[in-house]
Amino acid sequence: MSGRMPLDFATPVVRNVDLGRGHYLIEFEDPGIGAAMRPAQFFMIGIPGSDVLLRRPFSVCGLPGTFEDTGTGTLQVLFRVYGRATSLLAALRPGAALQVLGPLGNGFALPERRETRIVLVAGGIGVAPFPAFLVEALRAGYDVSMIYGARSGGDLPLLDWFRARCEVTVTTDDGSAGTRGLVVAPLTERLGGPERHRTHVYACGPSPMLRAVARLSNEAGTVCDLSLEAPMACGFGVCLGCVVPTHGERPGESRYERVCVEGPVMRSTRMAW
Repeated sequence: MSGRMPLDFATPVVRNVDLGRGHYLIEFEDPGIGAAMRPAQFFMIGIPGSDVLLRRPFSVCGLPGTFEDTGTGTLQVLFRVYGRATSLLAALRPGAALQVLGPLGNGFALPERRETRIVLVAGGIGVAPFPAFLVEALRAGYDVSMIYGARSGGDLPLLDWFRARCEVTVTTDDGSAGTRGLVVAPLTERLGGPERHRTHVYACGPSPMLRAVARLSNEAGTVCDLSLEAPMACGFGVCLGCVVPTHGERPGESRYERVCVEGPVMRSTRMAW
């Protein structure tokens, strides 16, 4: 957690930017929680008066100061339209009301050693927590690069924004942008030399991608933090709908932990996939 209790607050939409191909960056007023938040923490967001009963989880994309063209008192969430809830969210205009619960979960932490190389690995909309984290890491003086994969060239939201700030290697399933293939190929190259022991991988994306990134990082002896994605109804540990298997304290022992509370960020060596 961020060190403070989550706040359940109503807030107006400031902007809702259409990024193309069903991707949106929605901006809303910060009630004073942004300064204490960590990248990769998340919100449960609902639309008052809609027919969607349960809120949906969204990773924080932008904290105060992440994006130069946004207000200092605003927060941003990146999402893709998948169903009824996100369709309603995409249709909101400035001034519309949101009901937001957060911050929830734990977030990314910078490496203790400043000489550590940071490699961000994103899969499609899994890029959401990285703008805030990239800005923080660059301000702190870290060497940051990124591997960004998606199904096609149209599924890479904020690509130009990232390219303006760090080295980005792009892979797509259909070869319409970057190199045809998966993120595991360039990651394997990055982790193939002696620098792997002073590299810290941060990954967010579909579960199959996270499993592959975790396996490669663990085999290379590289520290890797995963921002997990899971369906959840409450966001604060009651419904138990987002549990994932992790290693227990004794060899061969496994247990289940909640993505919304013990996660969403977990060390790759903890996962019992």
